[in-house]
Amino acid sequence: MRNQRYHYQIITAICILWMALVWGFQRCEEGLDPVAGIEGIVHFPVDLVSGVVMFPDSLKGAVVVVAEFRTDYSSVDSFFAHIVAYGSALDTTVAEAPYYIQLPSGFYLVGVVGIKNISLAQILFTPADSLALHPDYFQPIGLYKIPGGSLPMASVRVGEEELVSDINIDVDYDLELPF
Repeated sequence: MRNQRYHYQIITAICILWMALVWGFQRCEEGLDPVAGIEGIVHFPVDLVSGVVMFPDSLKGAVVVVAEFRTDYSSVDSFFAHIVAYGSALDTTVAEAPYYIQLPSGFYLVGVVGIKNISLAQILFTPADSLALHPDYFQPIGLYKIPGGSLPMASVRVGEEELVSDINIDVDYDLELPF
């Protein structure tokens, strides 16, 4: 009798464990909740003869920045004053550097800035709001625009739980911002 009760306890424990595993696998198949944001590739210019990426010595690195979309930007300073997020340091030794930035839903302008006068460690561990304090540390070197489009830049709409792909940006070290 005692052995029979012990066997029932083991069988019950195995059944509970089995049901927990089945429930866990079912949850895994449903996947994680989608995370809203943008992703794309930053294209750096390449020397046509050597095939080497051209990145000026005057810049220490580059990051993708995201500013809230506004129609009243009057200068680079006003653009930097509305930055809401920035990505990790881009690999400036490759022609195509992928990036991803998590964002809440909204309308945004996306660009690439070169970092000058400071180390990458100083900027990447600083809140995005502080970018507005020192616009002289940055050089805009790229803006997202619709491929083949005639406009110098385009806004990006991110919806709830939407990952917007193919926000690709071509770097131009002589970029003149349209505001």
